[in-house]
Amino acid sequence: MLRQSAGAVNKRLFLFFYLNQFQLATDDAIYSDGDRYEPAMATVGHLKTFLPDVTNVLMLGSGIGSMVRVLHSNGFNPQCTLVEKDKVVLQWAMELFEAEQYNNIEPVCNDALLFMEQNAGKYDLVFIDIFDGRVVPDFVTTERFLDLCHYSLMPGGHLAVNYIINYKPDWDKVKQLFTKMFPGHHEIALGMNRVLIV
Repeated sequence: MLRQSAGAVNKRLFLFFYLNQFQLATDDAIYSDGDRYEPAMATVGHLKTFLPDVTNVLMLGSGIGSMVRVLHSNGFNPQCTLVEKDKVVLQWAMELFEAEQYNNIEPVCNDALLFMEQNAGKYDLVFIDIFDGRVVPDFVTTERFLDLCHYSLMPGGHLAVNYIINYKPDWDKVKQLFTKMFPGHHEIALGMNRVLIV
């Protein structure tokens, strides 16, 4: 373990260096796993033919930047805006990026919903990876929030949402919402996680 701290949002945060990768964890979840973070890997793998044209990415719920690391490990270096509610998490992410000389990173310490309500930017890819422990907050799977995210895409852009199934009836509602809003979406199963790509 490299660090332990009380976060601004999370009661306890842990930073590990495990098998040559930085991991961010709480008492009940791993939020980042370097370039091995499966939801980011699945998204990048699915969008590989699209990614050479990507110039900017919005990450809502950044952790310590696994999506940035997965993009880099696959040869992509777009401008990345990291929106993270917990200032300790964002500080750790930026310290690691600076030490490793990553560039093109814009940190934003804000609640994802508040950020999206005020956002005027347009992005090629929006990656939503927001959790409270092992639970996706309710606002993430509302039509309003998903509309805000969808409207922030450049023409031809993609939206990807990482969701964890804790209760099947909740998941059924999420699937119905995505089918209604985004009939052509793609679903990737990763154990309890589902990555929904629009």
